[in-house]
Amino acid sequence: MSRDHSRNCSTQPSDVSYTSLLRAPYAARLLFSTLVGRLPNAMAPVSLLLAAQAEHGSLGFGGALSAVYLVAFAVGQPVLGRIADRHGPTLPIVAGSITASSALGALAFAGTGNSSLSVLLAAVAGFSNPCLESGLRTLWPRILPNHPEYLRAAYALDNGSQEAVYVAGPLVAALLATLAPAAALAATAAVGLVGGLSLGLSRPARELRPLAAAERHWLGPLRSLEVLVLLGALTCAGGAVGALRVCAAAQGGALDVAWFAGALPAVMSFGGLVGGLVYGARSWSGDRLTHLVVLAVGHVVAWVPMLWGLSAAPSAVLVILPGVCFSTLVCVACLVINTVAPAGTATEAFGWLIAAINLGIAAGSAAAGWADGHYAVALGAAAAAALVLLFAHGWLRGRATAEPAVAPSALSATQAKKRDAVATA
Repeated sequence: MSRDHSRNCSTQPSDVSYTSLLRAPYAARLLFSTLVGRLPNAMAPVSLLLAAQAEHGSLGFGGALSAVYLVAFAVGQPVLGRIADRHGPTLPIVAGSITASSALGALAFAGTGNSSLSVLLAAVAGFSNPCLESGLRTLWPRILPNHPEYLRAAYALDNGSQEAVYVAGPLVAALLATLAPAAALAATAAVGLVGGLSLGLSRPARELRPLAAAERHWLGPLRSLEVLVLLGALTCAGGAVGALRVCAAAQGGALDVAWFAGALPAVMSFGGLVGGLVYGARSWSGDRLTHLVVLAVGHVVAWVPMLWGLSAAPSAVLVILPGVCFSTLVCVACLVINTVAPAGTATEAFGWLIAAINLGIAAGSAAAGWADGHYAVALGAAAAAALVLLFAHGWLRGRATAEPAVAPSALSATQAKKRDAVATA
């Protein structure tokens, strides 16, 4: 550690406020751009579902379009992340934004009457959905003071505020669809383009220098066993989230409460918002690997009350707890991945994280469907994640570093100067 870095760390408070964080150069712009650009992740599945239902008269084809979009999105994130690591984030983010928005715009204009064309356009839109989430997580260490508390607050604010997208996005899409199904798709295309271009053309994104070709490996971040362990745990944790969607629909049907199926996922996302913001608002005793294990175990315990067959209102309150644990678990996993991913592979590593969670969500939804919407599926998935982390905890502790290392070559002179100015302010 350099003397300058030591001095900067010693002059920083143990807790970093979100206000201080957002005062860092470009921080507010990058966060806002990413939140806007992420709206299609929440809006597109609902927009596709409702547009196809309006044109085909059934939910079956709309559900298939939404599934195609989500699977293509999960596949595309690590691919675009690798391109970002090798050529800088501007190319995949800008090109992806234009391509994805064009595909959704074409669906809004042409409708979903041609099934083959609709499936193709949904796949293109999902696959090319720009790597905004992983891109921002890679940029945070480059624009913030070189102090671990800043990064903890940034990832917490990033993950927590993302949950607001998953609360607002489906509601906005559903509201626009009541005016015209095409309006929801057109709005999804527009906000995705605006957010993507704003982030992709920002100065930090344009100035980020990729790793030299000689230092690349064809496996990328997957050559790290630590990354693979974390991805396995997050896949299991995502299974609990996917199971909730089906379990909420089944419980709502049993209780004859029409709003239940949509409300429970939204309330869980609200819990994620609260959990992420609380975690980032102050420092916590123990290291990040311990936090991972505690949160994973807490995620298991949080699902137990959902097995009790309570009425609608208590269930809607208690589902906040799994949301708090899951969102904070993802936040801490991002911090750990940032330390264990091989140099120059961070964006792709975060892309695999997104893919792992989405794979888990899909598997959890399918398993809960086979189990007739029983919450035991969510509990089992959360337990599997906790077991993975419990067994790997000691091994990970011996291999993970205390804080992320940002290679000096990854920063331009302008970025480094602005970051250091904030650190010594």
